[in-house]
Amino acid sequence: MIAFLLISLIFVYYLYHLWTNREFYRTSRKLPGPLALPIIGSAYHFIGLSNEGILKVLDYLTTRFSTPLGYWLGTKFFILITKPVDCQVVLTSQHCLNRDDVYDFTRSYAGDGLIALKNPAWKEHRRFLNPCFSLKILQSFMPIFNKEVQTMVERLKHQADKGGTFDMYKYIDACTLDMVCQTTLGTEMNIQKNENEEFLYAGNKLLEIMTHRIFKPWYHLDWVFRLTKMYHEQKRCSNITYSFVGRILQNKKRDMLNVPKATKVEDEDSKDGSFKSPQIFIDQLLKLEGSHFSDWDMLSEASTIVAAGYETSALMIAYAILMLAMYPEYQEKVFDEVKNVYPNKEFDVSYDDLNKLEFTERVIKETMRLFPAVPIMARNATQAFDLNGVSIPAGTAVVIGTFSMHRDEKNLGT
Repeated sequence: MIAFLLISLIFVYYLYHLWTNREFYRTSRKLPGPLALPIIGSAYHFIGLSNEGILKVLDYLTTRFSTPLGYWLGTKFFILITKPVDCQVVLTSQHCLNRDDVYDFTRSYAGDGLIALKNPAWKEHRRFLNPCFSLKILQSFMPIFNKEVQTMVERLKHQADKGGTFDMYKYIDACTLDMVCQTTLGTEMNIQKNENEEFLYAGNKLLEIMTHRIFKPWYHLDWVFRLTKMYHEQKRCSNITYSFVGRILQNKKRDMLNVPKATKVEDEDSKDGSFKSPQIFIDQLLKLEGSHFSDWDMLSEASTIVAAGYETSALMIAYAILMLAMYPEYQEKVFDEVKNVYPNKEFDVSYDDLNKLEFTERVIKETMRLFPAVPIMARNATQAFDLNGVSIPAGTAVVIGTFSMHRDEKNLGT
């Protein structure tokens, strides 16, 4: 009797799922795509794979099937696109401004910042935060960048003098997090000097767990995820990152109240419009406090910049170094260009100098084409819209395969 009731319950739930998702099933039948099994869909492609393996599978799917293609990740329907014309439709559509629900998994690190926010809150935050990333403000960070890079170079030199092989990425990772924490929080973490290493560990662990949850559909269910060791590790690491950023925010608020108004005006900018001192992101947020941003908003946006800034930068630097190592003829050209711009070994990089490094810039941009900082991104359709002659129903998750698009010979060559 119990077995009969259980089977009946599962059957009724399955019928309910088919009915509520009927528009997705209709759309999936019109699109090419891999075989979808009951319950898990096509998620069998990702079982046991690393992040690199997942990218290879997505790249394979876009070459095996024409896009847009339909893909079931568990019981959730996705449409994967790689054609620039399709991407333009999605990225400019007023019906695809919201990121997909899988971005909710970033809240363990980035809170309700720009990554996870939905409209209309996303638009409001974006409007107020845009001035925080002006060119003049970014230029004010150059002294911080120079100082931290010099520290990293000294560490690498010390390690290289020992001989043998070593992993450069951990040095780059620590350097970029030191940079991002100073420009965002106005705090010297000194991770390169082996301080606050738990903050680096916690951040890397949270990013790792996010990726696991996104590509393992069974972890999309909160009650399943809470049964895992990852949940408890995520909770511990979230406490580390949020507590640290929260303390800095409260200290900054207290210090700001004690700074005389005349001093604030004096430090604002110089006659040529450039800033005398680094314009720290969290200081800019505090100016928005009150009617626009709550304490939680400021904590979320500051955490978002840290989470989104350091690892992406570290990966781009590491990939650029890898590319130069693979192509020594281009490495030599970059070296010659740097020597020409900086004839002395001891130097600081200025923003104006960057415009002179033309070949170096091309190498960096080509690296970013091959290894985009965001290899895939997902938007959610709030209303039905037309894509390549196919009607995409509301609620569909549209995935843009940046990695595959950048490597498609029809678009950019190899």
